[in-house]
Amino acid sequence: MEYDYKKIIKEGSSDLGSIKGLRLDSALANVVADEINVVHLLFDGVWYSVHGLVGSEVMGFKRSLEQFQEESSNEGRCVCRLPMLEQFIGFEVVEVRQIGEAWNGHGFELSFKDVPDKTLILQSIYTGSEPEDFNDCMRIGVGNYVYKVPELNK
Repeated sequence: MEYDYKKIIKEGSSDLGSIKGLRLDSALANVVADEINVVHLLFDGVWYSVHGLVGSEVMGFKRSLEQFQEESSNEGRCVCRLPMLEQFIGFEVVEVRQIGEAWNGHGFELSFKDVPDKTLILQSIYTGSEPEDFNDCMRIGVGNYVYKVPELNK
């Protein structure tokens, strides 16, 4: 079956631009059988969900009607906090961008005010370097950037 990935990405991430200028208040990961399959982000009181589309070949970013008040777990599934996400809590989003492409690391990168050396990356597992036996899930990353090099020994 052929998919119109451009259309799927456009429709599935139509809410991405609406978070620019908003503060990240909370972040929770939905984990099923050790795989991250959804990240829930609370911006200024509104929840958004980042999740795979079409078997996670691409990612979606949509406003969520569901409210996630606290961590929860049941057999084989949990909604939990992750330190990798927590470091961005309280910061305002200054830029959002799509990265990658279908079957090649499609996802989103968020930049935050007063955090010039890190970005939050929410990306499909399909990146050319995915671990074995993982599919239909996503990965979370932090871009660490160097923009100033200390004076080198001369």
